[in-house]
Amino acid sequence: MGVTFEYGKEKDIWCILNYGKGSLNSSQQTKIYQQMVDLYGENPKTETVANFIDDYLIINHINIQKNILQHQTDWDMIAQEYQRRAERIFGVVLPNDVTAYLTINNRSPYSIQEHWFFVGAAGSSPRKTIMHELWHFYTWYKYGVVWEEKIGKQKYNDIKEALTVLLNEECKDLLPEGVIDSGYPQHQELRHKISDIWRKEKDMDKLWDFLVNKEY
Repeated sequence: MGVTFEYGKEKDIWCILNYGKGSLNSSQQTKIYQQMVDLYGENPKTETVANFIDDYLIINHINIQKNILQHQTDWDMIAQEYQRRAERIFGVVLPNDVTAYLTINNRSPYSIQEHWFFVGAAGSSPRKTIMHELWHFYTWYKYGVVWEEKIGKQKYNDIKEALTVLLNEECKDLLPEGVIDSGYPQHQELRHKISDIWRKEKDMDKLWDFLVNKEY
């Protein structure tokens, strides 16, 4: 399994229009979407978003092609070690390569079925986002295929988001210095419980059994 970075304006437009207003885990607009609405008003057209992206990249001195190379180099430094740890923890191997699309948006949606996720176009290191999103991929191939239907999409979503707290337990040294996976406010109690259980016994199957039987 490998991660390859790409950029397409159509993808960036889609990300902003579909995940700028809000998402399953947050009803807040992203900062980028707010900036665009402040300039052009609500419900912008595709052409308006495209122009906003062009202006944003110029004003903020973002060189997409340069950042693609930087992101790829930064990720490749830890990719094999991250994959080794994730495969050991979950006991599964991701069956496909994954594409990381750059976006100026402040939200990173993903599609396991189509093998992609989004990552910020700017910044020196995309590691936290990549590690977080791929953790969802591992969770899906280990449990989600069967369990999402059994426990429902909302409960499955809460569990898979909370499980990323384990990145701070098992992959802290792979994250950028001073960076942690903090998660969403509504999942903090569950994240603390997961950490407590994991520190006592690092067994993903036992942890999963607890989580699917817990009432939320």
